[in-house]
Amino acid sequence: KIEALQYLNLAPTNITQYPYRMQKKGSPKKITSKKAVSKSKTVASKGKEAFKRKEYVYSTLKEILSAEKDRLNCYAVVLDCSAPYYMEKTAKYLCTLKLIDETVCGNSKDKSAPEYLTATMFARTADELPPITKVGTILRIHRAQTKKHKDIMQLNCDVNIKASWIIFDPVDGQSPIAKKGKQFTFTPLDKIRLKSIRKFLKEHFDKTELEGITLKEAEKKKPKDFDSLCYVLDVKTKAKAERIKLCDGTKIVKLDLPITRKGVVVPLEVVRVRGVDFDPKKKFKYLTLSEYSSVLRVPGDFASAKALLKEINGPKLPEDIKSELALYTPLKGDATKLLGSHKGAKLMKLKDLCSGKSLGSAKYFKVNVNVVEVGPKDPLDWICVVEKKTGKQLKLDEVFTGKKPKAKLPEGMAYYFKMQLFVKDKSVADSNMYILFLCTVEGKGAEFINVDLGRDYPSDETLKKLKKIYQMITRPWMKMDLIVESAEAAGKQPVFFVVDTELNIQVNLQLRLITCLLYTSPSPRDLSTSRMPSSA
Repeated sequence: KIEALQYLNLAPTNITQYPYRMQKKGSPKKITSKKAVSKSKTVASKGKEAFKRKEYVYSTLKEILSAEKDRLNCYAVVLDCSAPYYMEKTAKYLCTLKLIDETVCGNSKDKSAPEYLTATMFARTADELPPITKVGTILRIHRAQTKKHKDIMQLNCDVNIKASWIIFDPVDGQSPIAKKGKQFTFTPLDKIRLKSIRKFLKEHFDKTELEGITLKEAEKKKPKDFDSLCYVLDVKTKAKAERIKLCDGTKIVKLDLPITRKGVVVPLEVVRVRGVDFDPKKKFKYLTLSEYSSVLRVPGDFASAKALLKEINGPKLPEDIKSELALYTPLKGDATKLLGSHKGAKLMKLKDLCSGKSLGSAKYFKVNVNVVEVGPKDPLDWICVVEKKTGKQLKLDEVFTGKKPKAKLPEGMAYYFKMQLFVKDKSVADSNMYILFLCTVEGKGAEFINVDLGRDYPSDETLKKLKKIYQMITRPWMKMDLIVESAEAAGKQPVFFVVDTELNIQVNLQLRLITCLLYTSPSPRDLSTSRMPSSA
């Protein structure tokens, strides 16, 4: 403490005036008087006041561009950002960003101002650079400097020397998404600045659309690299990458993101792919990434995202893309109308519901589940036949003989779907699942499959559609909200029938409304041999 006070020039050099001294092992303890302790505390408090941190002064981007300066602080909106990449010349990782604010943007009042400011951030490791995942992310920089690069002024930030950064969500929240360093300052004035810049970015992106070309244009012109705005249809995790299926209304392509960027892209959201190119070996069906390429999510409120979604849902969409999108785009509908009087059904854990605990006198319940697997696995085995008069249920092999592809369904019979759904929710252990039965023999659940079989034997095209439906309902981000009705079965534990369902997408977009029938007995019609779902 004495050394610290001497460093601050607040304590005399003669330390014998103070009773604080390091004691050697085994030496008797120094007795400190109360008067000396109080005096020491007073001197330390004076030191804190003398070295109280000054309020940060923030500059606009226009002021930053005026001349080469050092130790600059600013708030800005990220328009674009490259992925972190290693540069051998500097022996550091770096990323480049395009920043805008009220004074430097395409819509600024000053027409002489540039459309954006380029910022370059350096760090010894990629983890020390800001993890920008959204267009419109708010970036706060401290202690940066401006330098000219090829006669263009840009902002340089080396986070290992003196600069620091914090990023905030573009929509709401005062807590940072990420930051460099253990501590950061956030005063009432920072709250005002954050609110002001959020107001600016909302107005800016409501009027301005993001730059880029369509995938069809890129296929024809074949540029070295290009930027494009796309809609994410699907995300699948592979061994070393996440495979993303994208559509921009003109073409559907796939892109492999490194596993290090896992979780950046979410299904059914708009993204901006930056610095990508087509893979010529795969007939323009795959995009390739360079070391600086990035994929940034675009908030749904931005004009660019709204325009793309309008185009995808529009009537001018090519038929081949429209049929593909039908498997990923949720059906439009009103969940409250469908659920009707069951809207107030009690939400139950799957484990408690199937064990019969805490059911009381209620008749309707709600469960929220994931479909882990579907049985049987072959979609052809989902299709069954029923005799309309007798209600007898038959398998396809019992009805069709000879050359099946040319056969037609006999009169007085109809197709229906029958399958097992292996489901679980948060109350179920990782190794356990409950078995639910789906049966459309009475017309319930037809929208769940939504495939018209007609009168012919199921074609290869029909089976392909069923396989894609299987892939859709078993995705980990798909959740099913089931309204189930309790029914007693000859003195045994109750069984449950689904009276209403809605397929709820976890990313909180549109809802796809479906209706299906749930059985917990070996046979959908036989309640006498009913049983509760068992662990699979």
